[in-house]
Amino acid sequence: MKFALWAVVAAVGIATIMPHGPPSAPVAAVQRGEVAPPVAQLAGNGLAEVTLTRAPDGHFYADALINGATIHVLVDTGASTVALTRADAQAAGIQFSGGDFTATAQTAGGAVALKPITLDRVGIGAVEARNVDAVVVKSTLSVSLLGQSWLRRVGNVQIAGDRMVLR
Repeated sequence: MKFALWAVVAAVGIATIMPHGPPSAPVAAVQRGEVAPPVAQLAGNGLAEVTLTRAPDGHFYADALINGATIHVLVDTGASTVALTRADAQAAGIQFSGGDFTATAQTAGGAVALKPITLDRVGIGAVEARNVDAVVVKSTLSVSLLGQSWLRRVGNVQIAGDRMVLR
């Protein structure tokens, strides 16, 4: 079980997401010459600060506000995107069915099915961002991951000793 969790964590962290089907609406719109969606803004205001303390297992966890729902997440600097468990996605108001998992991530244990989504709002304390790319992981994942699709929107992420500071 522990190996399976780490296989999924590693897969989401280093995976290349490969959609199976037509491009999403924003990409198709840009290809047709229409106005592209606005560029993502940085999270926080440069003054807000959140400090996380390393847990006994060596990771950083937080209670993030995702689409208005409080979701316990592992803050994973190695994950390429925010990855939600199916239960956390449902708590955040994300609807899906089995046929919605149209992307895959390659793991050491094989392919993992994903549903690409955009989250309206993701934040930890006053550090938040809107329109954050994410995925719902179809297979078992014990904790949702707050990865680079959100972290790169934070103005400054510092890890020193057992503290992670987000500004």
